[in-house]
Amino acid sequence: MSQDETPAPTRAKRERSTRYPGVPLAESVELCRFIEGRGLDGLMAADIATALGYKNIKTNTFSARLSAARQFGLLSLKDEGYSLTPLARSILHPVDPAELPKLYRQALLEPQLYTDLAEQFADKRLPEATILGNVLYHNHQIIASAKQSAAEAFLESARFAGALGEDNVLRPQGTATAVEPAAPAGSNGHAPATLATAPAPAPARPGPPSSRSDDVRIDLRLWGSDAGKAIRVRAPEVITPESFERLIQTLRLHLRIEEPAEVADEE
Repeated sequence: MSQDETPAPTRAKRERSTRYPGVPLAESVELCRFIEGRGLDGLMAADIATALGYKNIKTNTFSARLSAARQFGLLSLKDEGYSLTPLARSILHPVDPAELPKLYRQALLEPQLYTDLAEQFADKRLPEATILGNVLYHNHQIIASAKQSAAEAFLESARFAGALGEDNVLRPQGTATAVEPAAPAGSNGHAPATLATAPAPAPARPGPPSSRSDDVRIDLRLWGSDAGKAIRVRAPEVITPESFERLIQTLRLHLRIEEPAEVADEE
């Protein structure tokens, strides 16, 4: 090699992370509900992506959703088809709604990373997301760029499953409080929030939306590149934090956020 020649730069080795759910458990449950509701059970990733509005199955957000649902034991992959597992069917169609928190906690402990965290922090107070992210980075081989989102997904999933109460102590078998503050909605619109020994009766299935005067109606006309579009919402004036959380998770599942196309500056 002559003095004028320089060696070709070597490509940096891509940093790889331990496998972890990229979205919380609640969103994975909603994905399964969507798959069943749209008749997508057993179909390929491309079919599910199309139904969700994605043009490319390799989109990071879509891939993370499928991967998380598989890690939580809610979806199985066979011959390129994604099918609901018995655990997912039990959650979507509970014989006894009082068993839902237990089923959620079963799904919570399906990912190996979450099992390891449950063993490490059982009956201990969990650190905030930033510190937990550093624990994931140093002790569980989660890369730096993913540690914060991985920590937040775990905390949110644990709250959803009723394994993390207001005292922030992780109890993999369920919180000690009579009412679990983050109990998610089940197929009947509500999930009992009591721990196994004395569950409260499940609330009655809500009927069709009423036309009560205290309902909130929002007609939000959008702007910018979305001009001409509108978001219309009709909801009760008062809802629980759990119902609000499920609303947000459902919006995240059904809506796709796209950055507006960049317009070249005119010279």
